Amino acid sequence: MQTLWQDLRYGARMLFKQPGFTLIAVLTLALGIGATTALFSVVYGVLLRPLPFREPERIMTVWENNTKDGIARDDVSPANFLDWRDRNRSFAALASVNPYSLDYQGQAETETWQTALVSEGFFNLLGVNAYLGRTFLPEEYRDGLNFDDNRKLKSFAVVLSYGLWQSRFGGDRALIGRTLTLDGLPATVVGVLPPDFQLSLFAQEKLLYAPQAPDQGWRQQRRASYLKIIGRLRDGVTLAQARAEMQNIAVQLASEYPQTNGGVGATLVPLEENMTGQVRPALLILFGAVVLVLLIACANVANLLLARGAAREREFAIRAAVGAGRARLVRQLLTESLLLAAAGCLGGVGLAVWGLDAMLALSSGNVPRLDQVRLDRAALLFAAALGCATALVFGLAPALQFSRPHLQGALKESAPQTTGGAARQRLRAALVVAEIALSLVLLTGAGLLLRSFVTLVQTSPGFAAERIVALQTFLYDRYPKPEQRTAFARRVLDELKTVPGVSAAGVTTALPFLESSLDASLPFTIEGRPAPPPGQEPTVYWTVASADYFAALGMALRRGRMFNEFDKAEAPPVALINETMARRHFPNEDPIGRKLVTRGRRRGSAEPQAVEIIGVVSDVRHDGLDKEPRAEHYRPFTQIAHGSLIFTVRTSADATSLIPTLKARLREADAAQSIYAVATLDHLVFASLKARRFSLWLLGAFAVLALALAVVGLYGVMSFVTAQRTHEIGVRLALGASSSAIQQLILRQGLRLALLGVGCGLVAAFALTRLLRTLVYGVSTSDPLTFAGVALLLTLVALAACWIPARRATKVDPMIALRCD
Repeated sequence: MQTLWQDLRYGARMLFKQPGFTLIAVLTLALGIGATTALFSVVYGVLLRPLPFREPERIMTVWENNTKDGIARDDVSPANFLDWRDRNRSFAALASVNPYSLDYQGQAETETWQTALVSEGFFNLLGVNAYLGRTFLPEEYRDGLNFDDNRKLKSFAVVLSYGLWQSRFGGDRALIGRTLTLDGLPATVVGVLPPDFQLSLFAQEKLLYAPQAPDQGWRQQRRASYLKIIGRLRDGVTLAQARAEMQNIAVQLASEYPQTNGGVGATLVPLEENMTGQVRPALLILFGAVVLVLLIACANVANLLLARGAAREREFAIRAAVGAGRARLVRQLLTESLLLAAAGCLGGVGLAVWGLDAMLALSSGNVPRLDQVRLDRAALLFAAALGCATALVFGLAPALQFSRPHLQGALKESAPQTTGGAARQRLRAALVVAEIALSLVLLTGAGLLLRSFVTLVQTSPGFAAERIVALQTFLYDRYPKPEQRTAFARRVLDELKTVPGVSAAGVTTALPFLESSLDASLPFTIEGRPAPPPGQEPTVYWTVASADYFAALGMALRRGRMFNEFDKAEAPPVALINETMARRHFPNEDPIGRKLVTRGRRRGSAEPQAVEIIGVVSDVRHDGLDKEPRAEHYRPFTQIAHGSLIFTVRTSADATSLIPTLKARLREADAAQSIYAVATLDHLVFASLKARRFSLWLLGAFAVLALALAVVGLYGVMSFVTAQRTHEIGVRLALGASSSAIQQLILRQGLRLALLGVGCGLVAAFALTRLLRTLVYGVSTSDPLTFAGVALLLTLVALAACWIPARRATKVDPMIALRCD
């Protein structure tokens, strides 16, 4: 222990004697450790921290899959859920989760709260206890909401999310037992969920949970798929066994109900995989990128230690001459490396706090559990382990190099300076080549993401997103009859069109990029063609829209006509189709005048309906700029007065500034009608790119940091080598060498290192950028333009880094350089 303390004191004294070297080394390590620790906090919080449920590895999500439409995970119909629940033996319990919304009548305007209706056993299945109060009792499930008969309820129970409890009620513990008015019914608050409760079954976490009482109508709903299903495996049942059994049940149902269940199977996905599966590849790639940055930082510090060690060769020789063994010298040098790593670790933790805040601010909102990410004990332990590991990585090679000094040469005071031997030159060169290669890998990845992002931004969504406002409402409770909904929509549209600055206003059920839109698909056949077997019909997305909706969105009519005032409820049913549907199902014929035969999804008893195609409109991308347009047909709102409406308003002025006026006009039509969502369409398009923007910014920042470290490393090595060759340069100048020849000599040496690093980096990048295939769009992961551009950029930057030492070499005075001789 005494010897260790001596090593620590001596090492600290040596580091303080060279504050410039120490500051640069510590800052370099702090950057690498800080960035790595910050991203580790995200990876740990999202991917590695256990879910806050009892035995989470046994909790599964269960989905329908539709082989004929290529849908791997689809929501589940109520009838299929009931059959799965009754027939399976693999699950101890299955529960449904139904997306819903409830209107809260507070003291101010009506608020719409996103709600999840859950079936009996939901919280017991998860093993979740309330943070405050309790969860639902069995009788509360039986007396819960059931869609069709809510008005007969006297009251029902609700459980609040922790976030809603804090933001809306200020964390008032007296809220338990209080009655709230939701959808005009009294609702008793019985509990508050824990802060870390999150399922990620929906695009947005629900604010409120209410019990659902399945009614007899569920047995008839085999076409309508809208439930999320979770289940807990029985003890001893494996995932493979459960998958096999559920698939067998799906085959049975397809045989019993071929018209609705043909081609419909069951997909089981562990809850953790369902939550993090989409973000896992991007996070792991980013974590790999930041590890490369850390390796570059370690290589940089190793080069600094090699340069510093060359200046201390005489010291090492003297210590060896008086009896210090090689192990003693290695221990001393590693102790100094540990001191540097400890200081870098402390600085890195400080940078990680700032870096984590920056990452969370830039991150996309669809990353699960991101609100729970913090710099906790696991991150601090990781930073400490990282500090120890980096000390070994950057300190071991220099320590081994200088622990065996050449005594005779090092102790001669008149010995000229050398570059420290061929082995050390090769090590320094190898470190610089590795830095350049790793930075090229990161720059190539960032370049591919940048090209992909530019391609996406330039992709047309099929509509003009600027200056469009969307206001979403649900009319089922207040306007149960179709004629009431039609009258309300007309009143609102008339009010909206009178607002100064409004150029067009329409209504629809499915707006592009709005996640809460009604996305419904229907099986169909084409009249006059042979009908496929039951259950094998193709499907098409179904959207209700008014005549002015297409003008508000800026969609073009390709052929035929638009909806008009004559397309009333009593008129023959008509439809518009988009270009994708026309190409897919009418490739060599004019679809105008042809009839689609569709069957409703909500009830199995719905009769088929033939609708005439009157026009073809332009495609729009509903789900993202990177998603191809879907086959879609539109029905006029005047013929199908749907209860889920999105008022779509195009303005000639700034859309955001008109939102308060538009909301006020909607409430003038009905003050008690709640507004579920309000957004501008350009903001929705912008938000859809947030995940890609996050990956681009982060990988770009790592690439720039890596480039800076690599350039500094190359500059440092070339400066050191040039200084060590002062004697040689003086001789060359004395013998008549020109300044340009000396400059070219140094530049050639630096360029050789740079080109070797670029060559190795190109090979590595070609292999590693294939991991980015899920993150890029419209560009190959081996795009030659990106590879060539990054290689050229790195070569030019490397030349610039070598130019300053080369320029300094031409200023050497031969008389001063040769004076020692």
